[in-house]
Amino acid sequence: MSRLLLCLLSLLLKPGPARGYFPEERWSPESPLLAPRTMLALLCRNSAHSLPYFLSSIENLNFPKDRIALWVATDHNADNTTAVLREWLIGVQSLYHYVEWRPQEEPRGFEDEMGPKHWTNLRYAHVMKLRQAALTAAREMWADYILFLDCDNLLTNRDTLWKLIAENRTVVAPMLESRAAYSNFWCGMTAQGYYRRTPAYMPIRKRERRGCFAVPMVHSTFLLDLRKEGVKKLAFHPPHPDYSWPFDDIIAFAFSCRVSGVQMYLCNKQRYGYLNVPAKPHQTNEDDRGNFVHLQLEAMIDGPPMYPSKHVFLPPRHPDKMGLDEVYLINLRRRPDRRDRMVRTLYEQDIDVKVMDAVDGGALNSSDIKKLGVDLLPGYYDPFSGRTLTKGEVGCFLSHYNIWKEMVDLQLERAVVFEDDVRFQGNFKKRLLRLMEEIDLVELDWDLIYLGRKQVNPTQEQPVENVRNLVEAGYSYWTLSYVISLQGATKLLNAEPLSKMVPIDEFLPLMYDKHPNEKYKQHFPNRNLQVFSTHPLLVFPCHYAGDPEWVSDTETSTLWDDDSVRTDWRGSHKTLKGSSSSAGLQSPISRDEL
Repeated sequence: MSRLLLCLLSLLLKPGPARGYFPEERWSPESPLLAPRTMLALLCRNSAHSLPYFLSSIENLNFPKDRIALWVATDHNADNTTAVLREWLIGVQSLYHYVEWRPQEEPRGFEDEMGPKHWTNLRYAHVMKLRQAALTAAREMWADYILFLDCDNLLTNRDTLWKLIAENRTVVAPMLESRAAYSNFWCGMTAQGYYRRTPAYMPIRKRERRGCFAVPMVHSTFLLDLRKEGVKKLAFHPPHPDYSWPFDDIIAFAFSCRVSGVQMYLCNKQRYGYLNVPAKPHQTNEDDRGNFVHLQLEAMIDGPPMYPSKHVFLPPRHPDKMGLDEVYLINLRRRPDRRDRMVRTLYEQDIDVKVMDAVDGGALNSSDIKKLGVDLLPGYYDPFSGRTLTKGEVGCFLSHYNIWKEMVDLQLERAVVFEDDVRFQGNFKKRLLRLMEEIDLVELDWDLIYLGRKQVNPTQEQPVENVRNLVEAGYSYWTLSYVISLQGATKLLNAEPLSKMVPIDEFLPLMYDKHPNEKYKQHFPNRNLQVFSTHPLLVFPCHYAGDPEWVSDTETSTLWDDDSVRTDWRGSHKTLKGSSSSAGLQSPISRDEL
């Protein structure tokens, strides 16, 4: 009986529709609100290279598609942007509430432009009218919001739209990142409407300060709340009667916001996505495509790989080995995330790669190491921490050693080696191809060419005559990437380094006679390796020691002959970032916020 009473009681207490004696007392809870009606305004020109990935990011937004209207305009294209957009719209139109398609096939350029990336007054005027047409269409369909997007922007955060709506701002933009200091906002503006550099910009751009900030300008991707009273007066075209600032669509809209009393906001609370650095007026669509590929590669460092829309056909790619006999990628099997990113990164650059399983030093015990013939160079200690070799360093050395051995066994004349935690300079493949062509032209005698390293004394390195961007390598740390010849691999093997092992980035400078320790040199009499380096470098670390995302299997390990002694990077300056410019925000070209 008590069990029956408990069951009845649980039924009465069970959450759900209210129960009562009279029918009107039996009510059901209210259904949730529908998502707000939102228009996405896509303005695309000469974007065929970025569209498959841009459109994929639109599809992946975590927002009900039946509450989204698409307003898509394209014109003055020198490429097949119109065809790509048409194909995509045919594939997805049934998923969205409404689609407005505004293509214009001719003309293929503006009369006053010097190329497809040149912004002229005619182009600005046309874009201002297009943005105004989209805004008018959103108002006429009683949309709650309109999100303007440029077609080379990538929203990698699927919740971006909801996050912006939650800010409850009239005009708000997600901060988009680029491979430089450039982003989609300004922190300062002169009285004449021009950009003004301020100390507030970089802390926001680097996300050292996080929040939602009042700024004088947002552009490229931004949301308007059409429910707000203040938005009624906003316009892109015609410009306000008092407007005397530069003839530019985003500046004209910023002026409209200012005179209407509407504040623009920029949010960087999360990572929202990426935008391409604008091409220069004289550059081509191919130049812009190269910039976009590099943007994808940078984005994959902080997030998963990007994939194109399944509704757009992409012709098959044909990766190659860049005129070399082999392209090696060293990767630990227990690091599949790094392998997947690097394989995808190389594929996006049309580079065919062979993955070489790294020797996992952490899985070796001291007896295993002895069986491999490994012994420490007498008297070796880390120059900073004072420790001896780590098992991670042994594994790293053996991984490179196995590649040299394969080259000799297979008689491969040239190969390039990549470690799996690297990022690339823009147009990496094109730069390397040109470099190797010039080296062959002058018949340079070389054994190894660093593509990525840490320079210890960069000012002491001499340029190579008649070869651009090549120097004689000085004492260096790291083996991020290098090109190696059969002659070079043979010299390295002939030195019999396993029986007198030091870290690989100490061994190489010993072999080209640039190591400062004279005692170590005595163990390697044939120090005639011909070593050079690209300048500027073409490959950089993804992360540096001390960064939250930094992981090192060579430093975070144990001593090579004592499993009980743990090691990490602290105390060794070798792993710290060097003073030379990197591929990130520190490079001179990257400091341009515009």
